[in-house]
Amino acid sequence: MAILDNVIPYIGGEEEKIETETYKILGTYRDGVITPSPIKVSASCHRVAVIDGHLEDVHLSLKKEASVEDIRKCLSSFTSAAQKFGLPSAPKHPIVVRSENDRPQPRIDRDEGKGMSVVVGRIRKDDVLKNGIKMNVLSHNTIRGAAGASILDAELFVKESKWI
Repeated sequence: MAILDNVIPYIGGEEEKIETETYKILGTYRDGVITPSPIKVSASCHRVAVIDGHLEDVHLSLKKEASVEDIRKCLSSFTSAAQKFGLPSAPKHPIVVRSENDRPQPRIDRDEGKGMSVVVGRIRKDDVLKNGIKMNVLSHNTIRGAAGASILDAELFVKESKWI
């Protein structure tokens, strides 16, 4: 009941998990070994009363300056092996960029791409960071985050496997 009409500013273990998992997810895999990404990640997690959806406030410091339009184009045009192979659970657009200032919102945007797309909005300059960009990023935590990601991984494994 503590979540009703409330925001809980701490979720045990979540901040550390985001920081360490991001290093692995964005790292490289070669010869059975994961080399963590050298990027720096700092996270804060808050519990907010929504049914589904993880909404992140992301601040990036880029190696070189990029315009907001460059970032929009880069994200909008992103595809992966899942799209290349046309996997059954892969969304047509893995990243959907919204232009409205009040988006993304969990209730409205979490089911984009049948819940498998990540929705990005409020892309803007961050003048505090060197070559800074900030944005809001939303994903459906159960469809894309847990079950859907596992299914997509299995589909990709089958497609790329030399043994099946």
